[in-house]
Amino acid sequence: MAKRPQLCLFLLLAHQVPALTATPEGLRVRQHPPSLSVIRGETATLSCHFKVESLKYGVQWFKSEQQLISNSSRQIVVAKNQTSSLVITNTTIQDSGWYYCEVNVLKKDPEWGNGTKLVVLAPPSAPKIYLQIPPEPHTDQWALLCLTGGFYPSRLTLTWTYQSAAAVIDHLSVTNCTLPAEKPHSNLSEHPPNEALLSSDLLVNSEPRRQSKCLQVMDNHSREMYLLSVFSLPNKQSLKTGITFTCWVQDHPALTTPLIASFTWAVPPNELILYLNIAKMCFLSTTIAVFLMGALRNIWAKGK
Repeated sequence: MAKRPQLCLFLLLAHQVPALTATPEGLRVRQHPPSLSVIRGETATLSCHFKVESLKYGVQWFKSEQQLISNSSRQIVVAKNQTSSLVITNTTIQDSGWYYCEVNVLKKDPEWGNGTKLVVLAPPSAPKIYLQIPPEPHTDQWALLCLTGGFYPSRLTLTWTYQSAAAVIDHLSVTNCTLPAEKPHSNLSEHPPNEALLSSDLLVNSEPRRQSKCLQVMDNHSREMYLLSVFSLPNKQSLKTGITFTCWVQDHPALTTPLIASFTWAVPPNELILYLNIAKMCFLSTTIAVFLMGALRNIWAKGK
């Protein structure tokens, strides 16, 4: 009876080592590494090691245990000395997933490896900031937009900060948009319909008044993620010149340093509105001039 606890402990420890598969005939299959992350465009090499006594064997690679992988211009299977390697060149986001090797020995049941999880990382683009001018600049609220995209997986943090040397600002608060690593949001379907090109969701932080709204969009074909953050500015009368707003993009596994973009409020709002009205008048005048020239050209052509 004293040996039974030791036997149970041995079986428990053996169950915690999934990297080795053995059969009574002595066939053992082990994949390495258990997981692998590469940047999009790099080469990924997955290895499968096995020991067989027979010289009559074959090795096949599968993605998600169902999709058989054949040699192609980007996917090459190399076998040597009871080791099979799957080499994927110019990796894409669609290459992400679980890969398994299957070893077949003559007159024996096939054996599977423990699997390798491949994650192809796509870094986010450099953020860009746009000034959103409302239809009624004197009364409506202005906003700043920060856009980044083309990244995978979804884990990302976008942060707004501000700095002013000429004015004291105590009524603006720093706001974040954080996307989790897995399942970005319940409304984003893992298996979207074929006709749906994009999946989107609106994430809003907990601030009651001036909220930083985050619009998250996923391209269902390429699996790339896009993030748009809308930062509502205070009333234009309270904004002074010399305020610099900065959008930070960080915490993505493909980034080593944060990406930033800045916007400086260089002119007073009333002066900016004046410039906008002048630009509108110039555009309207140009449109009228082009229309009149076209009308005169038609009259002149009919007169001939």
